[in-house]
Amino acid sequence: MRVRLPPPAPHKNGGKNESRGSGQGSLFKALTVEIQGDSVKEKIDEMYKQLQKTVQIQGFRKGKAPLWIVRAKYKDYVEEEVGKKIADETLQKALEEANLKPVADVFLEKVEVDEKEGKVKYVVSFEVAPEFELKDVENLEVEVPKIEFKEDYVKEELERLREANAVWEPKDENEPAQEGDMLVVEYEVEEIGGEGEKVKQETSVILGQGMLRPEVEEALKGKKVGEEVELKELPLYDQEGKEVGKVNIKIKIKEIKKKVLPELNDEFAKELGYASLKDLEEKIREDIKQKLEKLKEQVIEERVADKLVEIHDIPVPQTLLRRELSFLVDRRLRELQALGIDTRYVDIKKIVEEVQPIAEANIKLRFILDKYAQEKGIEPTGEDIEAQYKELAEQYGTTVDEIKKYFKENNLEQVVYEDARRKKALKEIISKVKIKEVEQKQEEEKKEEKEEVKNESQGNT
Repeated sequence: MRVRLPPPAPHKNGGKNESRGSGQGSLFKALTVEIQGDSVKEKIDEMYKQLQKTVQIQGFRKGKAPLWIVRAKYKDYVEEEVGKKIADETLQKALEEANLKPVADVFLEKVEVDEKEGKVKYVVSFEVAPEFELKDVENLEVEVPKIEFKEDYVKEELERLREANAVWEPKDENEPAQEGDMLVVEYEVEEIGGEGEKVKQETSVILGQGMLRPEVEEALKGKKVGEEVELKELPLYDQEGKEVGKVNIKIKIKEIKKKVLPELNDEFAKELGYASLKDLEEKIREDIKQKLEKLKEQVIEERVADKLVEIHDIPVPQTLLRRELSFLVDRRLRELQALGIDTRYVDIKKIVEEVQPIAEANIKLRFILDKYAQEKGIEPTGEDIEAQYKELAEQYGTTVDEIKKYFKENNLEQVVYEDARRKKALKEIISKVKIKEVEQKQEEEKKEEKEEVKNESQGNT
């Protein structure tokens, strides 16, 4: 039975908290709350009277059954419902007085009602944040790969622009198809066995890009417009590589086009809105440098975050882990859907296995940054929170006003405040950490060494 945190209540006789019994982890706590007073009696009487008006009891017309019969028949139901209602109304204040803060879901475990005394006793369980000692995070040394601008990046971007602005021109009828050419083909696929179904369609493909099966692409290479290729008894396979049937395929080439790249000159730059090729190159150079700076900041943030998680041994609350996993799995499924993948056939268990280490690291990092912010008295400014909303709006592709409205309506403003505070804490830590840049090759060698040590410790060598 799950109970959401309710607002504080005026009547409360006392709460007692204790660690939860074995089998649910050391972060579980149980809180017993007792409520007694006229308000309890009033709620019980009110519910019985409401039931008396609405329930149908055999032998009596609706609304005419004596109250003592209603009490006898619905005692368990009324006590359970009143217990939940009292818990909803009083739990928040009970938690505050017991100085306990659940990190995720709260479970209503037990309710006892004494109607004669007007007393409700209930027990809830939940997990709390782990206690741990913050390490010396300000004197860390973190290695990051050296990221620097190279003139080759400008050449690569120019080539990308040429490819993006290429045109397809028909080849001469005597010129054969070769890798990189675009072919307009008419194909017929005939199922062997079964119902012998035939499919005839026209499509365009680019040879060498894996748009067709390798044996089909090989058969098309060297052929000219008007020529046909035929492949007999071509096996079909399912996702696991098991043969599921055979087909005959006929393909007729209707047109062959070759890619023509624009020349890299001032004319090309003018078509893209620049005065000259030199201006285009300078703009590309400037954009790349800005992107590299952002990438550098991102890599440093990730490496420092990894290091913080690595040096702290923190247990992860399982209720919080389930929430984080649910969020990450949903996000992964949305990404797959955006790629046109039917997520009904996706192996969810495999995704959970993949994202679990990320979920655990995310949760640990939040605890570390919260503790650092608390110890250092770090609080986000209005500007920090505004920046957090702006980032969220960009992530969800909406406006800042819309994202603010959503978070307010869903009572999530505290989440934005906490994320802004964590971000500020991480920036302060980064400003004090010693960042050491290492060459990419050195970085790869260290990663391999680290992987070897990990495998050895797991007995895999």
